[in-house]
This record gives sequence, C-alpha cells and structure tokens, in this order.
Amino acid sequence: MPMTETNERNSGKPLVLIFAVMLLLSLWITTRGWQASILDRHEFRQLQTALSTHWIKVTGYQLDYETPLFGPPWSIPFEFPVYQWCVAAVSQLLGTELEPTARGVSLGFFFAGLPAVYGLAGLLGLTPTRRLLVLCAVLSSPTYLFYARSFMIETTALCAAVWFLYSVTRAVREDRASWASLALACAVLASLAKVTTFVVFLPPAAGLTWLGWRHRWADRRQQPRQFWRATLFALGPVVVSAVLAGWWVSHSDALKNTNPFAGFLKSTELVSWNWGTIGQRFSGEFWRGHWSNISGLALGATPLAVLLLGASLVEPLYRRTAALSAIFFLGAVMIFPNLYYRHDYYYCANAVFLLIGVGFILAGIWDSPRLPTTAKWLVLALVLGGQLALYDQGYGDYQRRERREPPALARILRTVVPADKIVVIYGWDWNALLPYYAERRAIMIPRGREPETAVLDDILRPLPAEQIAALIIRRDEKSPVSAEFIRERLNRFKLAPAPFASSTDGDLYLPEEIIPEAAQKIKGQLFSGVTLNSAPTRAPDASQLHETDLRTLKLPAPFPRLVAARSTLGITLGGEAGRAVILAHPVSELHFSPPPGATRLEAEVGIADGAYAATNAAPTDGISVEIFEIRPSGLQRMLFRRDLDPAKVASDRGPQAISLPPSRPFTGRIVFRITPGPNNNPNSDWAYWSRIELR
Repeated sequence: MPMTETNERNSGKPLVLIFAVMLLLSLWITTRGWQASILDRHEFRQLQTALSTHWIKVTGYQLDYETPLFGPPWSIPFEFPVYQWCVAAVSQLLGTELEPTARGVSLGFFFAGLPAVYGLAGLLGLTPTRRLLVLCAVLSSPTYLFYARSFMIETTALCAAVWFLYSVTRAVREDRASWASLALACAVLASLAKVTTFVVFLPPAAGLTWLGWRHRWADRRQQPRQFWRATLFALGPVVVSAVLAGWWVSHSDALKNTNPFAGFLKSTELVSWNWGTIGQRFSGEFWRGHWSNISGLALGATPLAVLLLGASLVEPLYRRTAALSAIFFLGAVMIFPNLYYRHDYYYCANAVFLLIGVGFILAGIWDSPRLPTTAKWLVLALVLGGQLALYDQGYGDYQRRERREPPALARILRTVVPADKIVVIYGWDWNALLPYYAERRAIMIPRGREPETAVLDDILRPLPAEQIAALIIRRDEKSPVSAEFIRERLNRFKLAPAPFASSTDGDLYLPEEIIPEAAQKIKGQLFSGVTLNSAPTRAPDASQLHETDLRTLKLPAPFPRLVAARSTLGITLGGEAGRAVILAHPVSELHFSPPPGATRLEAEVGIADGAYAATNAAPTDGISVEIFEIRPSGLQRMLFRRDLDPAKVASDRGPQAISLPPSRPFTGRIVFRITPGPNNNPNSDWAYWSRIELR
C-alpha cells in the first residue's frame, strides 16, 4: 500500500525501538553460559568440528586438514574448513580458548548476515522501518538463538548464502558487475562451507533473478549485451561454485578412500542419507516429525496461529510474499528430507525464508488500517514474545543445565600420554569426545568392525614403532568385548594386563613401563568416577602412623561404623565452637565401613579458629583433605580432594561442607585422610571432622 515518506517515518519510530530491544535481547540470550561446555545438543557434530579446529591450530592451515579419528592420513574432510580456519585464526590472534572463540565467530557470522536479510526485505518491497520486523522475526527464532552460538558451521554457510542471494538479485536487476563479483565470492564460500545450505538457496535465487532477467529477455534483441550480462551474472556464480563444490567432494572422497575405516563417510556412501527417499517425502510420520521440529524450534504454534489469523487482514502483496517464503522453506525439507528430519540444526539454512514471511505478515498487520494500535502491539507481543518463550522452554533449557564436564578419562589421557603418541579406542564408534578433550590423535574402531584386526594392522603399518601409547575399551553390556580379544590387543600393543584407570567411559590400558611415571603425574588429582589401578597412595610419614584404640572413639550417630583410625599424634573426641568433633591433627586417617547399598557421602571438615588466630605465633599454613574408597580388589577410587588454608582464604574458615552426588554403591571401606598440606608443615594444623554420613 503506498505510503508517504513522512508517514513511514512517523509510524516506523516504534519499530526502530522494537528492533533495538530485540537486538539487545538476542545478544543477552546468545551470550549466556559463554564459557559452558559444548556438550549440550548435537555434541557429536560439534565435537567433530572442534577436533578439526584444534588440529588446524596445531598443524597449520592446509586443505587436507586433520580430523584424527581413524589413523593415517588423519584427514577425513567433510566441508571446506572456512569456519574452522576462522576460529583457529581468531583464537591464535587473540590468545583465547577454542570453544568461546568458536561461539564468537559463529555469532559474528549470524549478525553479519542480517544486513543481507534487511536488503532482501527491501528488494521484496518493504520500506526501511518495516524491514526491521523481518529482522525481529529472525532474532526471535529459537533456531538462531541457539545455533548461532554453537561450535558448528551453520551460520558461516548461512551468512555466505544469504549474501549470495541478495547480491545476485541486485546484480541481475541493476546490471552491476560489483554485485556480481560479490555474488560469485559468496556463492563459492557458501557451497564450500556447506553445500546443502547453498543448494536450498538456489530455488529462491532462481525466482528472484528471474524477476530481473525476464525484462532482459524481452529486450534481448534491442539490448543483447545487457541480456548476456544478466545471464552471466545469474548463472556464473552458480556454475563456478558448483564446479568447485564438486571438486572438493571428489578430493575429500579420495582422502577418505585412503583409510579403510573412513570409507563409509564418502559421499557415494551417503546418498540415501543425504537425499532421503521418495517414501519419506510423502510419509505422514515424516511430516509429523517435521511439524514437531518446526513448531518447537523454528516457529511456535501460538505465533503461527496469530499470524494466520492476521494474514486475512493484510494486503495481498504481504500474503503472497509470505506464502512464497513458506514454499521456499518447505522446499528445503523436500530436497533433503532425511537430514532435516534427523538434525534440527539443518533448519538454520531454511528458517530464514519462513521468518521473512513472518516479517511480511507483521509488516502488513502494522500497516493495516483495519486494526487499532492496541491490537497491532498485541500481535507483535504474541508473535515475538511467543518465540522467545518457545526458546526458553526448549533450547534455553540447555543453557540452564549444569555444565557437563569433559570425561575424566580424557583428562588422564592428556596428562599421561605424550602429545606425539596415539590412542586406540574401541566401543566409541567415531565419537570425537575422548580424542578432542584428550588432545591426542586416535584410531577409533567403527562399530561392527572390532574383529577386523588385520585392517587395523594395515593402518598401523606406516606408523613408527611404539607409537601406540594407550588403549581404551568401552564397556558395553549389549556387545561386550571378549577377554581373549582384550588379551590379544594388549599383547599386540605391549600393554599392561590390567587397566591403569577405569570408568563408565571405558578401561584405559598403558604400557607397563610408563605406569609408575603416569601414576606420579596424576598424583593428588581428583578424577570423579575413576578407579585407578594402583595401591592406595601412602600418606606422608605413613610408617609413623599409629593405630588408635577404637574403644576410645565412641562416635555418635550419624557417624558410620569406624573400622580403623591411624595417625601420627593421635585421634580423639573433642569440641569446637560448642560442637562435638573428631580431632584429627595430620597425618590422620579414619576408615569407615559404609552401610550396604550406600551411594551418598556428606561430611564437614575444618581447622580450629585458634590455628590461624592473630595471636598464634606459628599459625597453620593449611591442610589437605582426601576422601577415597578402597575396593575389595585393592583398587582405589578418589572421591574428594581439597586444600584448606584459612589463614589466607576467608572462605576456608569454619566447618567446610562436603556433599558428593549419588554414585554407584560403595563396595569398600571409605578413608577420610588429612595431611599437612602442600608445604608439608604440620604446625597448628588443628583439624577436625564435625560430621560424616554415608547413606
């Protein structure tokens, strides 16, 4: 509907404010939990990207970049490493950690694509302030609020693709070589960064360029030069990018073909996975699954219902554009039905089309003379607010969850295995979790190929002798590994017969000769949920520890059953701040037998106030507190470790609560040990236990 510049400016002022609010909200939402782990959603894909980026930092910027999961030649490239190179370069330039840097780069590409979306809305007929409603729709979408901060290539490909769409449209309409050059560059980047994203932009590109090209066709006899330029501008970027994308796919397939464990990742092996089947495209279950993804992650049911009702009140131009946008959105799902069905992050590529349609309906409602101002504001609140609420109920839950720590086994690997050595891993398929956090090259045996020892030997043959420094075998009740197979592998790699460390992530085997050094490297560190294959560490001055007569230690409830007490200076009952306590000056050990089935541990430990009082001529310099389980097998599982130094750290003063989350039931005695701290100075280390519970 025609609108004067003055009317547009006056009625558009509130939209500028709304856009500013949405921009700030999106920045706040996407930057929450900035330092959190990437172990949230689709961590399998995030970890692969992170692993490649880490090794790009280590080995340099090369086409055949490493993703070291299957052995030499270590390279199994999927996408061209546009995003990975950017993350590695920024991380090196700024000296920042990899994961937050990756979030920043991903978010930067997302916001860099918004001007192109704004421009597209203008090419489609919206006035400047109404285009801001399109941007508001994009900024409120749960899909972008979550995946714009992930360690993934999605927004890099999206940014390049949307700029391609905008620039190629302008190039054809305006006969501008500068726009054609930009379209060519963006098309190449988009197709190399993620070809499936580029493909879904081709139908809208064809539609928008045709609107400009048809006039050139009509005038081709009078203006042949302009006609051929328009044709070149429209087709050139697509043809060049298609050729380069084809070259990259061929090159990456050739690399994967050099490793017998990586061949299943070739493009020829993934045809049905990538393109899906005819049956999927017309399956009711398939579309129900997509509706769940769309309504839960891209455009909520409530905002959609409001928009459909409001569409009847807007001018036909707005409805036609919104309908066409929805067709392009659904067209992407029809092109790659299986990918969109199984991986919701693929909606990063096509959600922008749906949201452009949302913006057009909102603009039409805002300009509708049939609605009062209050109703217009209500529609904006229901749509944009509904989208933000949808994010909070869905993806937002991942940002509120307690941060998942990397596997303790990976930290042990990083500590005890030299950086130039290799780890062989069974039972993890090709999940990059352990190799990424261990920062070690790995040879992962794909699921179902565990018995193929001859193939593994072929992969190992080019490697130097003694290159394999560790073996991890995951425990899987559904497909357990036989003891004979384990023995054969241990003999093949000359590893110790017993695991050095065990957890739910697997058993870690090391060469016998490095176990003493490995044990020394991790001495004093706490690895939650890990059982170490070593005798319990001896306390300092262990030879001078004396047994305490348990008859002198009548512990009240809720203390568990005490089975042994050892110390250098004696353990007695006493009081601290009016409370009954166990006085346990270091070195001291209390051995308890947990009740059957006990899974929880709670305690309170502290240092007497007088130990660090200003009047004390030789105040304490702190203690070390350890709690560990000695299992019937003799293996030790560290449960808790902490240093206390109340003279320097105010938060270390008074009783310190210890509460461990439920774990598998305790099977051995639990030892509560206090030692003189890092400086091994026992002066005034007047330590006590005020509460110990095992239940």
